[in-house]
Amino acid sequence: MEKQYSEINFKDLGKIEYKKFLTLQEQLIKKKENYLLFATHNPIFTVGKNEAKNFPFAYPVDRGGSITYFDEGTLMVYFIFNVKNPPFFYKNVRKVISKFFANFPLEIYYDREKPGFYIQNRKIASLGFRYENNRSKHGVSIHINPNLAEFNKINPCNLSGIKATSLYNEGVKISIDKTKEILKPIIKEVFNETKSNSTLR
Repeated sequence: MEKQYSEINFKDLGKIEYKKFLTLQEQLIKKKENYLLFATHNPIFTVGKNEAKNFPFAYPVDRGGSITYFDEGTLMVYFIFNVKNPPFFYKNVRKVISKFFANFPLEIYYDREKPGFYIQNRKIASLGFRYENNRSKHGVSIHINPNLAEFNKINPCNLSGIKATSLYNEGVKISIDKTKEILKPIIKEVFNETKSNSTLR
């Protein structure tokens, strides 16, 4: 049987202005290839369009989920993939992030009711996707070392009683670059691709 994810093009965008990334995403979603993009952004609050009216200070985007924050200390992992089965695809994304967090001595779990990864009531990664014409867009934000004072001006994803945390805050001192190194083989393994192209710096 033909593998759905027969080729993944890995690209490291480095730090890219968020609106510039959105333009690039719209260009890539029109193509047929699978793209895995690593990126960081300048500090920004974003919100899913369905809740944009509740957060006028945040930048509205066409993804699921509510308000969140990211900055240079947040690794963004964007999946622009061919997706025939969104629930199966999402399950694989969850598996990638679970395998990544399994490298650390922290009790991190995925909460189905409040989609995301947590340590107790502290959110450490968020997931937000949209699907168009059997293509995925947006992705996962992993809190490596963001400005938590800024982040916690909001409740992550507008969830009551939830605060943001990070790997650094929980005692794991890891760089953005090292995080990418760990994630890349996990993504290749989980999505079982047979060939990959990489422009990782």
